[in-house]
Amino acid sequence: MTPTMSVSKDMLTTPLQQEAAEECLRRNIPFALYALPSDDKCRFIASLPDDDGKSQPSHTGSRDSFFISRFMADEPYMAGISDSLDEEGIINLIASRPDIKGSPTQERPYLTSTRRVSYMQAFEGMTHRLRKEGGKVVLSRHESIFTTRGLLDSALDYFSSSPSTFRYLCFTPETGIWAGATPELLLETGTDPGLIRTMALAGTRPRDTQESAWDSKNLLEHNIVVNFISEILQSHSLKVDVGQLTEVSAGAVTHLCTPITASGDLSDIMSVINDLNPTPAVAGFPRDKAISEIDYFETHQRRCYSGIVGVRDSRGWHVYVNLRCAIAARATLNGNEGWIFNIYAGGGLMPDSRPDDEWDETDRKMSVLRASLQSASSVIETNPTEATFIH
Repeated sequence: MTPTMSVSKDMLTTPLQQEAAEECLRRNIPFALYALPSDDKCRFIASLPDDDGKSQPSHTGSRDSFFISRFMADEPYMAGISDSLDEEGIINLIASRPDIKGSPTQERPYLTSTRRVSYMQAFEGMTHRLRKEGGKVVLSRHESIFTTRGLLDSALDYFSSSPSTFRYLCFTPETGIWAGATPELLLETGTDPGLIRTMALAGTRPRDTQESAWDSKNLLEHNIVVNFISEILQSHSLKVDVGQLTEVSAGAVTHLCTPITASGDLSDIMSVINDLNPTPAVAGFPRDKAISEIDYFETHQRRCYSGIVGVRDSRGWHVYVNLRCAIAARATLNGNEGWIFNIYAGGGLMPDSRPDDEWDETDRKMSVLRASLQSASSVIETNPTEATFIH
């Protein structure tokens, strides 16, 4: 897949969409602003929570919907937004009901980043078993950043720099505010009701590397994911076709990618999605053991990082692994009003992984989103321990 030229953020959204998103953020109204990799324009949808204050996606019926879930080890939960209101609809609703507000979220970013010493301790704990038993575990970390730059400006800059990804900004009371631009497709259906597309996206190296051949560590890590996805699809009596190994560039890194298609009876598509999620690309293998170790060794909750995110619309299901993403919340720091972000990234540990290489890989994965939080006039601070959240 060749890199795509960036798209101007002013071309991605309309002023009315931006106004609608800002109003929803101010009023805690569930919404999503998103674009599929094939889209050069964002779509805005919003819906009011149900009587219990929940925002749950619709997997049946005629309505389009956006959905986002937590990672499996963090009390799995799927939140969602239906397309009951577009940007004009939400603006008109606010005009007729100026006091309308939704429920505030209890989900807040961490004020401090993952400490390097904690990461290294988790690395040693995970690789100790890997060296004895083999397999793979994905170790993640987060970086806490305060910025005075506006959330929407940051998100749209991020979207414009990542046109070949699924891009989104959303709020639900269950998950808080999330933004991301993920390159990893978990499952997609189209006009053919018996065909799905997916991919194995695993194995990472710097985009500017001078090496021509991939090392054995990355190739083995990639093949674990290919085999896992193929076996899950076959367990649903689907005919699987594994494509040719390619490379996909995403920001400062390049990934190994194998496209996979499957055909057959897809009447229970949610069962297929649930069995695929999470793949070894974000958890590890064997999966149950890897998830248990993530829960034990990681010093943070992943929340929606490495869960799933996507939309169901007239074109079908578009389900992505939630990578290159961050949770955000309004805050003040030293008299400055702004936003705190937790940027998440992870990497697959194998028996021969090296800790500094893995840490540097996560840093490269964070770099594009981190850069979007800065502008010429913004105040930036990492580990903003003195910040106060604005409720």
